[in-house]
Amino acid sequence: MWRAVLEGGASAPRRARHEITEHLNGELGSERTLDAVLLVGELVTNSVLHAAAGAAHEIVLELIIGLDDVRVVVTDGGSPTVPMIQALDPARPGGRGLFLVDTLSDRWGMMRQGTSETRVWFEMDRRVSSRFERV
Repeated sequence: MWRAVLEGGASAPRRARHEITEHLNGELGSERTLDAVLLVGELVTNSVLHAAAGAAHEIVLELIIGLDDVRVVVTDGGSPTVPMIQALDPARPGGRGLFLVDTLSDRWGMMRQGTSETRVWFEMDRRVSSRFERV
């Protein structure tokens, strides 16, 4: 298991994407690695926007590489709102982060401790998902 504590704020998503790229080390193959990096950026962006994780706050990023899958966990200081997939509205910017997590990961979920901590995780199988298999 690998774990990093990132400073929140506007540059946190970029730092998280960089860190996860370095530590995934090709475990998912190139396409799935790009998906995982995108999803980490989305979750950390959610921490900054919805949990108000500014520069004075911490965002914890964890990576667990198992035999069959890779799990990524993003933990922040919590939010008054519950993370949920939003209805897609092309006229409204944003609101697609958890939709992407739901679409590109094999499994995901979240755990909350009131408004003091939110942990959102996703897993990606180390094999190519059937929706990406070529015939």
